Amino acid sequence: MSILTLVVSVTISTLTYKKNQKDESIYLANTISEIIAYNAAVPIAFDQRVGLNDFLNTLKSVKEILNVHIYKVDEESQSIKFFTSYNSGDIAPIVEQKDRLNNLLTPRFNENYLEYSLPITHTKLDTVIGYIYIKLSTSSYHNDLYELLKINLIIILAVVIVAFVIAHSLRNRILKPITRFVDELETASRDPSFAKKVSPIEFDEISVVTNAVNELLAKIAQQIRRFSLAEEEITELNQNLEEKVVYRTKALKESNQELLTALEQVHQYQSQVIQSEKMASLGQMVAGVAHEVNTPIGLGVTASTMLSDRIDEISSKLDDKTLSAGQLTAFLTESKENTQIIYRNLTRAADLISSFKQVAVDQTAGVIREINLHSYLDEIITSMQPTLKKYRHIITVDCDDRISITTKPGPLNQIIINLIMNSILHGFKSMEQGDISITAEESNGNCIIIFRDNGCGIEQKIKQKVFDPFVTTSRGDGGSGLGLHLVYNLVTQALQGSISVESQLTEGAIFTIEFPSKLQSSKHD
Repeated sequence: MSILTLVVSVTISTLTYKKNQKDESIYLANTISEIIAYNAAVPIAFDQRVGLNDFLNTLKSVKEILNVHIYKVDEESQSIKFFTSYNSGDIAPIVEQKDRLNNLLTPRFNENYLEYSLPITHTKLDTVIGYIYIKLSTSSYHNDLYELLKINLIIILAVVIVAFVIAHSLRNRILKPITRFVDELETASRDPSFAKKVSPIEFDEISVVTNAVNELLAKIAQQIRRFSLAEEEITELNQNLEEKVVYRTKALKESNQELLTALEQVHQYQSQVIQSEKMASLGQMVAGVAHEVNTPIGLGVTASTMLSDRIDEISSKLDDKTLSAGQLTAFLTESKENTQIIYRNLTRAADLISSFKQVAVDQTAGVIREINLHSYLDEIITSMQPTLKKYRHIITVDCDDRISITTKPGPLNQIIINLIMNSILHGFKSMEQGDISITAEESNGNCIIIFRDNGCGIEQKIKQKVFDPFVTTSRGDGGSGLGLHLVYNLVTQALQGSISVESQLTEGAIFTIEFPSKLQSSKHD
């Protein structure tokens, strides 16, 4: 590795020296050319060769200069003409180079010389009046480079020899003991009991290692004995553990069975509570409708009783032949008014009963049928009038009269009723008058119902589990926490849809219900 580093270092230094010598040659050629150009500008301008030749003869002291040509640019024809030259004493003249001047503006290296040309400019007019061609010898540069290479090769050879001798000596004095140490260590490591030791080495530095290895082998042997004892203890513990696992597994199975039984009972209780909630809602509706129907029927009974009494009175007067025309006219007028009263109230009672009948049938039977959505929402609100008239809350329905859907009206009825009662009992519990809006539309084969109220809103911790069973904010007031859970089950299971809620405290609540507008019968229907 050291030899490789030395070779790389020598190579880099040689290349660096070569580049520096090349740069120096270029710098020398450029410097000499600029000096000659400066001294040749005036003689060329005034065609004075004698003075210029005297100056060129002073270049003999620069041994690297081989040839110098000076060319003049004709003012009229702009052609290049030979003006004068200089040749080193033992160097023969060379042919004119005027055709190569433009190509030699960048220095060009050949095997043993450098060629370079430089324009001569007029000092005042700043125009090219001539050119200089110079040829420099690079043989001394090559000789220096060869000498450097020789010295570097000698140094590398000497280093290789010295390194070989040192390596051979180190191998005999150090590597052989280390090799023996490694062999003994391998032998000791193959001993299962790690009872063998390694022989000491005469070098202090390595003897420390041998002592540490022997101590390590002793600790390993001691640890192996400890592991053997621990393994025996673990084996005994495993046997006891297996017995405990069997016992605990049996107990766990019994606990799981008890939990499953309890969970099944909870599901049954939940189903019963939900069914009770549905029947309680229906019973409340029955009681309200019965109370509401009593009023028109009572008015009808009163009117019919009055009419019957008047008939008896007229009949008596007719028998006594004391009936006058005026009495008969008054009787007919009163009779007509009473019959109209009876008709209006019986019609009102019939409408209430018809509306209740359809809603009640839908609520108890999960039959799929086609309904006009707007009319059905109105029927639901009408059936709730006995309950709603106790409050001042306002309910508005925004739905296109042309929307007809095929679904289960019963679950839809229960959903709307539960949402309205949820708003009344929880959202409006501290309000005298609240607003409820029910918006319905049909889009992409789905029916979307948006139920809004401006009540007190839902807390964040309650909103996250508002559809879970037995979650209520009015448990002390008799709330069961099953209203919205029933709504969720009806939407997702009966209507095969989805429901979501958005609410902030004091900002009311928005329930968005989406379900297929053409519900298909399932295996469970």
